[in-house]
Amino acid sequence: MSHPSHNAGDDRGHYHEEFTPQNSAWLGAVLAVAATYVFFLIFAQFGLLKIVQAVVGEQGPLLKPILAAMGVAGLGGSAWAAFRFAENRSLRRMVALFAVCGAAAALSLVAKSAGPLLAVALLTGFGAGGLTVTLAATLRRVTGGDRLGTAIGLGTGTAYAFCNLPFVFNAGRDAQAFIALGAACVGILAVQMMDLRAPRQVPDSADYQRPGIVAWVLIFLALVWLDSGAFYVIQHTPYLKELTWGAGRLYANAAIHFAAALLAGYMMDRRWVGRAVLAAAAMLLAACVLIEPNRAKLTEGVLLYTAAVSIYSTALVFYPARGSRVQLAALVYGVAGWIGSALGIGLVEHRATIPRGFVLAAGAVVLAGLLARGWVRRREARRLAAGVLLLALLAAVAAPPATDFPVRLMELLPLT
Repeated sequence: MSHPSHNAGDDRGHYHEEFTPQNSAWLGAVLAVAATYVFFLIFAQFGLLKIVQAVVGEQGPLLKPILAAMGVAGLGGSAWAAFRFAENRSLRRMVALFAVCGAAAALSLVAKSAGPLLAVALLTGFGAGGLTVTLAATLRRVTGGDRLGTAIGLGTGTAYAFCNLPFVFNAGRDAQAFIALGAACVGILAVQMMDLRAPRQVPDSADYQRPGIVAWVLIFLALVWLDSGAFYVIQHTPYLKELTWGAGRLYANAAIHFAAALLAGYMMDRRWVGRAVLAAAAMLLAACVLIEPNRAKLTEGVLLYTAAVSIYSTALVFYPARGSRVQLAALVYGVAGWIGSALGIGLVEHRATIPRGFVLAAGAVVLAGLLARGWVRRREARRLAAGVLLLALLAAVAAPPATDFPVRLMELLPLT
């Protein structure tokens, strides 16, 4: 039997919810998170790009418009999911959105021209955008509060570990489309295991009041922005790509992703969310300084980058999921997810290293978010945020110059 419980307003683990989900429902939540991340990572981020490049060319004039259509559809899907959300229909809607994602993957297998590819991009964006928002708004009603972080961490870690297995990561575009289709099917089955038995609770702590929400959106925006830019540079620099995702490293990356996400889930359940995200930001900023061809500590940078991505990815689901507000999920994923990704990639396009200004700007935004959160909470977060500022200053000194960064930023801002 479930009972209402109090909502702790701090970040130190003084929280308990008297609800124990059925094991099958909790496992369904884990699998739904994993299936969503696998679809996004292996298809929206990799497979679709390979398919579009194969049809229109790696530098074809239609490449960017098709990918931009996916981003716009992602924003639209997020907004639609927020405005049309109904809790009693959320599970059926997730089934439908997983089906949309599966249809996108299946259609990509037969798409041989720009028109069908545009349809694939629109389905991918709309399905992924709507699915992430609906899932985040529903998870806490399935798992309850006490084991929400562990479920998200296990699902996130499983997805990242699976996608880093060599036979998955290095698979061809058609094989990755089949994997994405399989992930959508797993997601549909996972939803059948879920039920909304946990008491509905909407936290009213500082993190979920307007200033706290603004602070968290800024923090996640900067993290996604930095991660997307670093990922793009590594993917388009053969030397860095080999050292980061070479065949010998993928198993190690999978293990690190899994362990870091599990640790992050544990920290979320202890309500150490701020400390987890601060650690992820520090590691990600340090990694961007170290991941350069001429750096002796490049290997350490790769380890930091891998762990940081899993930690903040877990928090990116946990924060809106714990909030139990669909509009909050749409705001986080719309601004931080879709806009942050586009901004990060646009600012480093055609570069062989991660620019100094790029790292400094992301560090400044994270710092601003942490300072704002510390001001609202009036605790030691402001002192901890000074560590991020120090890392950002080190990045500015150590990374290669980027004198045109402000110009590129101003060019891209009107598009967002």
